[in-house]
Amino acid sequence: MQNENMTLWKLGTLPPGLIAFYGLTRPLQKKWHLLGLGYNREIDTKKIERSAVIHFNGHSKPWTELGISKYQPYWIKYIDLDHPYISSCRLFE
Repeated sequence: MQNENMTLWKLGTLPPGLIAFYGLTRPLQKKWHLLGLGYNREIDTKKIERSAVIHFNGHSKPWTELGISKYQPYWIKYIDLDHPYISSCRLFE
């Protein structure tokens, strides 16, 4: 898929989503949608606690080996640790 500059988009869900919903979306206020938990190690925990939605965008997702461990509790509390696929994620090594 190409953007307006005729360069290829990176693979992922955002580019097709931008096309499908072009002109139909509005930006959320920062208090509603906190970005950066997959790359920014300096986000204040108070800011995380006040956010309605936290977004693990970036390469350091809490379920990967690159995950930022201090953000892992915000994700792990919703995980069924007894599920067979979760054990293969190596979360606690």
